[in-house]
Amino acid sequence: MKKIKQLILLNGGYGSRVKSISKNLPKSLIEFDKKSFLIRQIDLFIRKGIKEIIICAGYKGKFIIDELKKYKFKNVKIKIIVESRKLGTGGAILNIFKQLNQNFFVTYGDSWLDIDYKKIESFFLSDKKKSVLTIVDKKIVPEHKANILLKNKKIIFYGKDSTINLTHVDYGLMILKKNIFINIKKKNFDLNLIFNKLIEQNQVKYFCVKKRFYEIGSIKGIKRFKKIINK
Repeated sequence: MKKIKQLILLNGGYGSRVKSISKNLPKSLIEFDKKSFLIRQIDLFIRKGIKEIIICAGYKGKFIIDELKKYKFKNVKIKIIVESRKLGTGGAILNIFKQLNQNFFVTYGDSWLDIDYKKIESFFLSDKKKSVLTIVDKKIVPEHKANILLKNKKIIFYGKDSTINLTHVDYGLMILKKNIFINIKKKNFDLNLIFNKLIEQNQVKYFCVKKRFYEIGSIKGIKRFKKIINK
């Protein structure tokens, strides 16, 4: 089976929680030690063996195009799709359906996930399930709200529910099959809709990561990320 070399980077959010830092730019263009978070992400993906990155840009996507024009990357092909309207995380992927490989990674434009992508790829390719969701115990990232419930080594719930004792957090890196998106009629929808359907069909595998992730979608997250960059 072919290795997974394509990654979809969902970069359509408004970043309203970090406007005091991002100003009038997308939050992925916040600079850390004179280099934007986006460029640092791309460098990370290249190190992980990714050969093609499709950036689904929403809010002020023109600035992302301008940022990438400043750089020349080796050994990777980068495409930018600027959405004309809000599509949601699932709708953004459906919007580029024709450009998707059979299997592909997905992650978010505000997430720093320095983990073993090849190990997760091998885990996905070991059977015929349609997806892999990376997760982390809430005890490792206590500042984040849990949104996953495990039972008998299966994910049985994905989403927000204050009445359930959720124990894990979506880590932010996933692998999906292209055929998941066939026959979806909605244009604007989020990935939680996809995952809840896959959970019902027993088509979700989970990969439990043992270390924290970093993100720049919050002021506290930006401060934490600055610390690891400074190191």
